[in-house]
Amino acid sequence: MRKIILIFFSFLLTVTLSGCSSMKRTSPEEIEKITKKVNNSKLILLDIYHDRCESCKYIDPVIEKLKVKYSDNPAIVFLRYDISNPFTIFDSRKIAKQVGLENIYRAQRFSGIVLFIDAKNKQTSDTLISEYNLDKYIEIIEKRLNAT
Repeated sequence: MRKIILIFFSFLLTVTLSGCSSMKRTSPEEIEKITKKVNNSKLILLDIYHDRCESCKYIDPVIEKLKVKYSDNPAIVFLRYDISNPFTIFDSRKIAKQVGLENIYRAQRFSGIVLFIDAKNKQTSDTLISEYNLDKYIEIIEKRLNAT
């Protein structure tokens, strides 16, 4: 019993020191909005992220440029699976369950990976690992968006 109490307090201390307790949660309204976007899209770009991942820090600006470039295109949706801590994992998995990507999310264990997912059949079509070249992302996106 004493071990369990020590583990529990260690967990609480970790959560408090890491800032997880004050994290913004995704509201049901936001999840519904994301679900509608996914249901009306053709391609999902899923960024698997961890706040201590060096590759993720280099991928992040690339993803932001892509979001700007494709901001007017409803055929593509950008999602992030944040595996930084139990709270962000839980929040990300709530979204995954709602949009039908639960199995894909559950299979991911490593960050620094970007998955390109067909929004209709929920299958991964392409994967980039620790890739920082914007042109490679654009090439895959254009190929997938222009596919019949």
